[in-house]
Amino acid sequence: MKKPEEIISGFRQHLNAIPDKKEKVEAILDFILTYGDSFGDKIIDVFEEGITISKEIDFKAGEVICYLNLMFFGGITKGMSNGKYNHSIEDIIKKLKHLKDDKDWYNIGLNQLAFLYWFRGEYEKAFQTIFEATKFKEGARLTGLAWNNFALGVFYFDTKDYENARVHYQKGFELFETEKLDYGKARAASGLGSVAIMQNRTEEARPLLEYSAEIYRKLAHYSGLSRAANDLGLLEKSNKNYPKAIELLNESVEVRKEINHLQGLVTSYTELGEVHLLCKNYDLALEQFKTGLELALEVKTLQKQMRLYKLLYDTYKELNNTELALENFEKYYEIKSKLLSDEATNNIKKIQTQYEKEKSEQEAEIERLKNVELKKAYQEIEEKNKDIMDSIRYAKRIQISLLPTDKYIEKNIERLRGNKN
Repeated sequence: MKKPEEIISGFRQHLNAIPDKKEKVEAILDFILTYGDSFGDKIIDVFEEGITISKEIDFKAGEVICYLNLMFFGGITKGMSNGKYNHSIEDIIKKLKHLKDDKDWYNIGLNQLAFLYWFRGEYEKAFQTIFEATKFKEGARLTGLAWNNFALGVFYFDTKDYENARVHYQKGFELFETEKLDYGKARAASGLGSVAIMQNRTEEARPLLEYSAEIYRKLAHYSGLSRAANDLGLLEKSNKNYPKAIELLNESVEVRKEINHLQGLVTSYTELGEVHLLCKNYDLALEQFKTGLELALEVKTLQKQMRLYKLLYDTYKELNNTELALENFEKYYEIKSKLLSDEATNNIKKIQTQYEKEKSEQEAEIERLKNVELKKAYQEIEEKNKDIMDSIRYAKRIQISLLPTDKYIEKNIERLRGNKN
């Protein structure tokens, strides 16, 4: 499999062959949307070049999407954000609003912003943002719509609405397939595999996860391969094959260490600790949970912190360490109350209900317009058929008028017979 340096070098050769500067930036954006979290700080100069060229040609979309990706991946991969291009979310939102006339990139920008909110634990804002993005169907590339469906799959999955997650992952996969975007197909297939595991359809999960891993290997996508190893480890955990689960999760940890993928490491340490907890290897479980929590605090991901505090509580409870169990439960409950309070949950449901209502109304309007068009087409066909039949009847009348009558034929036959006699 190619090394990160080889992938980046190959991309630079491709970039140097593009004469148009705007096309150069668009190529950079497509590249970082695929490999942004896979090569750590080795890719940061690609972001910088995208920003520099965008400013030079006043290509606002290029500049804003690069900044958004730096912020997004800076919260995932260590070394990606060196402070040089740091912006607040408020600054980025102001910049993003200037892209409203460019539906294509505005859609992608909203998608990235939604993920930023999600990782910060601001679920309501994340749902609102991604639902806003889904409204931009006209003038937006199918790629953007595919990533919007993928994002909804992630959000529904994390909030344990697995059926809605499955629907949106599947829709995303179909759109990625239409666009021939292999990386997107791999991500959506991974999501579908994860849903299958959670819905106890493990026999469906393995081919999906192996399909993803095959694409990641072809693309030399390191974070993707670490994700595939992690997900296959979860599959083995669900099948109670704990030694194989530990092997795969350790494999995921090693790849994620290599690319400094902090968010991924938090996940892998959490899953690894949970397998050790199931095996009653409490010391090993605590070691993984504490390492994961240290990283979760560093990247400020409240959602992952919440899960780790809960698992630490479970472990200390098993060890009959009441004091530490209570301490971790209180921290878990504090974050849970912040992220998943009744008010926040109700607000998310309201946002989802409004989205579904608007989607239904939109689909009904599309269906109505289809029916109008069908009726119009039917009327046109009927009119054409009438014209054709009128023409046929008219032609028949002319034909009949030109043909001799039966009496005329009989009279002439008799006359001819008389001449012969």
